[in-house]
Amino acid sequence: MTQLPVTQLPVTQHSPTVQFASFAYGDGVALDDPAEAYHEATKLYPSFAGRQVRGIALAQEPAIAASMRRSSRRHPHRPRTVLPSAWPGPALLDDMLAARRSRRPSAGSTLDLADLATLLSAYESGGPDARRSIPSGGALYPLELYVLALHVDSLPAGVYHFDPFDRALELLAGGEPELEGVFVDPAVPESSAAILVVTGLFWRSRCKYGLRGYRFALLEAGHLMQTVLLLATAVGIDALPLGGFYDAALDCAVLADGVNESVVYAVAAGRAP
Repeated sequence: MTQLPVTQLPVTQHSPTVQFASFAYGDGVALDDPAEAYHEATKLYPSFAGRQVRGIALAQEPAIAASMRRSSRRHPHRPRTVLPSAWPGPALLDDMLAARRSRRPSAGSTLDLADLATLLSAYESGGPDARRSIPSGGALYPLELYVLALHVDSLPAGVYHFDPFDRALELLAGGEPELEGVFVDPAVPESSAAILVVTGLFWRSRCKYGLRGYRFALLEAGHLMQTVLLLATAVGIDALPLGGFYDAALDCAVLADGVNESVVYAVAAGRAP
């Protein structure tokens, strides 16, 4: 019986999933494998859970818990652009889920302030003590949002930080952001109206959950990105989640130090001309 090459095998709903574990790990996971070490370090075990998450007792103090919920960088001395009220309007969740696709913004794309307000509303806060719309381990909110504004109507090009309490953009650096050599695909910034960058201040979660807090921060970034993408779908904005970036370069672009604060996710956005 003639055997077809793998690339020529017919694919049906009953075809088995190709397993690439042996390709990824070879003869086994190395003892110094960084991904394995990270995953093992962030596991929770009953035998030493108290030592792993010793900050939980501290975070149960009402005053400290209230302070943690107010976590956010703020730059009141920077020039500020207050965003307009914006919401996508009535939309059925099943329609948005069915329509959501990762779409690269096309050349000549633009956005306006209302578009940005809609996307950034995914992480806004109704007040200093209010919970936000996405799940956050311990309501610690370890993430920060930045906007690399390239072609946004009524907003000068520059690097901005989003203040989730005042719903405002704080100008960190004026002029078109220098993004050469930042993304694996150099065409991404060339066609985008704006790039939203998500950073993590991991100590906000680790102070309560120890090493597991790092895992919670990454999970929260996923919650945030899905909400941003659904909001983009609701208002007809093309949005492309980005994992292909050079970390140190993008950290530098948003003025993060790469240690206490570092980029974990980004999304390119634009409305077709």
